[in-house]
Amino acid sequence: MILLVVSFRPALPSPPNWARVEEVLNDIRSRKAAYRARPSLSQDVWDSWDGVHIIVRLREGASPKRVLSSYVYRRAKNSSSYVITLPSSKRNVVAARSILDELNSSPDVLFAEPMLIYRATYWPNDPFLGTYLWGMWAIYADRAWDITRGNSAVKVCVVDEGIDYNHEDISANYVGGYDMVELDSDPYPADASEMHGTHVAGTIAGVMNNGVGVVGVAQVGILSCRALAAGSGTSEDIASCIRWCVQEGARVINLSLGSSSPSTEIYDAVVYATDSTPNGTVIVGASGNDGTNGVYYPAAYPEVIAVGAIDTLGERASFSNYGSEIELVAPGSLIASTVPFGNAYAYADGTSMATPHVAGVAALILSKNPNLSADTVRAIMDAASIDMGEYGRDYFYGYGLVNAYLSLLTTPVPTASLSLPNDLHVKVEGRSVEVEATGADASLYSADGRLIAKGKRLEIQLPRGAYILHFEGKSYGFVVR
Repeated sequence: MILLVVSFRPALPSPPNWARVEEVLNDIRSRKAAYRARPSLSQDVWDSWDGVHIIVRLREGASPKRVLSSYVYRRAKNSSSYVITLPSSKRNVVAARSILDELNSSPDVLFAEPMLIYRATYWPNDPFLGTYLWGMWAIYADRAWDITRGNSAVKVCVVDEGIDYNHEDISANYVGGYDMVELDSDPYPADASEMHGTHVAGTIAGVMNNGVGVVGVAQVGILSCRALAAGSGTSEDIASCIRWCVQEGARVINLSLGSSSPSTEIYDAVVYATDSTPNGTVIVGASGNDGTNGVYYPAAYPEVIAVGAIDTLGERASFSNYGSEIELVAPGSLIASTVPFGNAYAYADGTSMATPHVAGVAALILSKNPNLSADTVRAIMDAASIDMGEYGRDYFYGYGLVNAYLSLLTTPVPTASLSLPNDLHVKVEGRSVEVEATGADASLYSADGRLIAKGKRLEIQLPRGAYILHFEGKSYGFVVR
């Protein structure tokens, strides 16, 4: 049975500071007056332009037939403004800026601005969010989902006990697996005691907005490679799984496992994962649960992001290992997630539960920009983390608490790939995009993971923004400006 997690609340001041009200009131009035000076348009405004329309407000008495005679326009709904529809040849930022400059220089115009697109702040309908999933709240996943919820073209591989791929909160995001213990293609857990991998998978990519249970950090594809049976596995099977993950196209590998002893066989597989592909693979590992100084392997390897755990009070969890290798921390106490057999859910504690939070954030970053190298993804998470403990990187918290929202704000939008395969051609002119694929279909996604179009030949007009093209197991990012 799942119980409600209640974390701390700051103490209220006593008595109320009524004198502060007048001071704040003056500040509110000052900020309002400053904003009403109407600052000039920034580049950020154009990122939200609908690509077609301009809104114009005329001064009282000005004739729209005279001022707007060069444009196709209509009266705005329930407003004294007018909406201009630009011809197709003018639907680009350069032309639209020129038109705005001309209109705003007219003495008959109060203001002219682009028509902007606003979107609802996203809150999925998964019932455990906002009650039991304190970890999503702590890493600002809810804010990150306003930028991207993930992309199914990005694959995260869980090397663990196997996954209940029939679970109601996993099946839609499951994309395949292998059992390295039994040497077959069915990584299903042997029995209900093998809950570890399913729990990890639910934190990474529990299905969003399906009206049941939990939600994962990122809506991405989950691969499962079963290397552990009843909680333990050999260095041979773990290393083999790491290589299998890479061969299946995983961009992120989650290793919620470890030992105090290093293994050359596993290290060789880790190096293979980070060096064998052009951009490398992000590898995330658990620091260990002894509560002592000494990070477990493979997390202690320099190619792996070593993750420690914090508790519901925001402090290092008592069980979380620490040391110079710790790179990030994430929620690891009272973590609710999926468990196998019967669409069940349960709490679990451990750095194993912290690690998938970081793996999920890495997957969100790659969903926004698949062209980034593994090292760049890692650097973004480190730089965007919330510093905890001593200032700067320290033995207990590393760089700090992973932050999904700040990480995505730090992630650059993708530019057109310079290394497209010979059987894929992409042409971007203004808002017009043409794609020609030979053999397999190409799938075009928005930056927030929505499928826009699929086929061997695509001709489409797109709004300004970042897009991802998935073709033959690889992703290519480009920008419509």
